[in-house]
Amino acid sequence: MMKKFVSLLLMLTLLIAGCGKNESADSNSEDAKTLTLWSVETEDKEVVEKAVEEFNNTHADLKINAEFFDDESLKTKMKVAIAGNKLPDLFTYWSGDTFQTLVETGLVGDITEQINEDEELKSNVLPGGFESFSFNEKTYGIPLGISAVSLWYNKEIFEENGLTPPSTYTELLEVVDQLNENNITPITVAGKDRWPILHWYSYLAQRIGGTEPFEKAKNGEIDFTEESFVEAGEKLKELAVNKKGFVNGFLGLDYAAAEALFLNGRAAMYLQGEWALQAFVKNKEFAEKVGFVSFPTVEGGKGNKDIYHGGFGIGMAISANADQEAAFEALKFLTSAEQRMGIYETGDISPMKNVELDQSKMNPLVYEYSNYINNNVEGFFGYYDQNLDSKRADQFLNTSSAIVAKPDIDVKKELSKIVK
Repeated sequence: MMKKFVSLLLMLTLLIAGCGKNESADSNSEDAKTLTLWSVETEDKEVVEKAVEEFNNTHADLKINAEFFDDESLKTKMKVAIAGNKLPDLFTYWSGDTFQTLVETGLVGDITEQINEDEELKSNVLPGGFESFSFNEKTYGIPLGISAVSLWYNKEIFEENGLTPPSTYTELLEVVDQLNENNITPITVAGKDRWPILHWYSYLAQRIGGTEPFEKAKNGEIDFTEESFVEAGEKLKELAVNKKGFVNGFLGLDYAAAEALFLNGRAAMYLQGEWALQAFVKNKEFAEKVGFVSFPTVEGGKGNKDIYHGGFGIGMAISANADQEAAFEALKFLTSAEQRMGIYETGDISPMKNVELDQSKMNPLVYEYSNYINNNVEGFFGYYDQNLDSKRADQFLNTSSAIVAKPDIDVKKELSKIVK
């Protein structure tokens, strides 16, 4: 009887000790600071979640709780959070005027000092990366990726017709002429969506006048009837209308229909961002036919062929109310090339210089394009419709479409309609 009592007492003692240990473990878990992340990267959720899991497993005192939203849902969620001054500790957001507004209202944490103290991180981001999330010489975010618009072409069509990818506007017109002579559609464009036409206009304006005229017009120092803008409009009209460079009926084509013409080999060229890679690589045989070049220069123009339309469209920032040291530690970890490699291997372009991509895991076209952008881009100029106020952005979209609608259109008159 005594033996049973002693055994029972020993079991109770062990049980109580075990409970004490569990209680202690729970207490330690509760002591860890939890950081909330709101992310718009729904398509890359799996990669981000893996990074969050690794962070949580390697940081006993810090934990990240990630939530994912589509674009519009995040915007709505942020508006509510801003109204209640309850932003998440970390969040992804788009560069530009809206992000600047968050900064100016004191809602975003200043990470300038941390960046300056980390020479490896500071020197590894491509030119313009930190600048896209900087205001008044202070930095507020780290870029997550690059958007770059390139001129894609069908190598098979070019080879069969003895053509070389154009490097100048004059060469582009010559290629268009030869393709038309051979009854091949030179360029496919989603005119119904407007912004693909604006890509063409913006590139021509930059190649002619450089980036300075747009910045001055944006700030109200000049208007869009300045000489380089008018010349860009005239050249766009020449290419699209007079030379019949754009596919017949392009003003009625939406994005899917226009892209399908390129994917089906029915158009020789396509001006589009790196996001088009996902459609190209779905068909391995087609992807092998795709080549790319930077947008052609304009003879006598100020624009550099290695300056691309696009930039660092999305980044990650921290709330001004967050624990700045803890939040930056998480921010640096989540934005590192090592943690985002799975995203870059599918076609998103890394904003970091020193990225060791695993070629065996990538489509050859994606690998080639990623390496080219990382090694050759000297800078970016932003999308006109995203860098202007909403009123002028819509006016510009309408104007660029109007310029290519009729052969007798008055380009300068159309551009004069873009006003605050």
